[in-house]
Amino acid sequence: MRTFVALELDEDCREGLVRAIGALKRVASGVRWVKPDSLHVTLKFIGDIKSTDLPDAIDCLQDAAAAVEPFTMSVGGLSGFPPRGTPRVIHVGAEGPGDVFRRLHAAVDGALAEELGVSPDNRRYIPHVTLGRVKRRGECPSLQTMREALEDDDFGQVLVDSFVLMESDLRPDGAVYTVLHRFPLG
Repeated sequence: MRTFVALELDEDCREGLVRAIGALKRVASGVRWVKPDSLHVTLKFIGDIKSTDLPDAIDCLQDAAAAVEPFTMSVGGLSGFPPRGTPRVIHVGAEGPGDVFRRLHAAVDGALAEELGVSPDNRRYIPHVTLGRVKRRGECPSLQTMREALEDDDFGQVLVDSFVLMESDLRPDGAVYTVLHRFPLG
């Protein structure tokens, strides 16, 4: 099964992001937009794991969740990867107090590497919510043009008191995510 670890968003934040996607659709074509129920912050993409490894994944992720106390994250600031020119991925940032994202990502990354042999991330972790993936770069405007299409790109504060292990089922009309397990923080 194809899996990842994610932070969920509350309804207010999700609704604001859905409105933003609606505004962005009017100025940016050639983009495959994320479905409203699929919006989240990815902590770690795991990839394929065997169903027999699921109990070990749950055990090690419980330890990772215990390492960080609940916190509030701010969601906002339209950006992309790459951050200049025409992006391949359109996203908004997520920020937390101090180095909480670095610590949480390191705990999850380390636990999965130690317990399941999942390769640790080599790139710097940048917490974000993906809004869309650019399929035809020639039809997508610059990030500045997209920012100008939004009334506001502050999507509020979200209490993070858990993370989830998700299964990703890839389908022709987009991925369908199913929560496999929820891990309370602290």
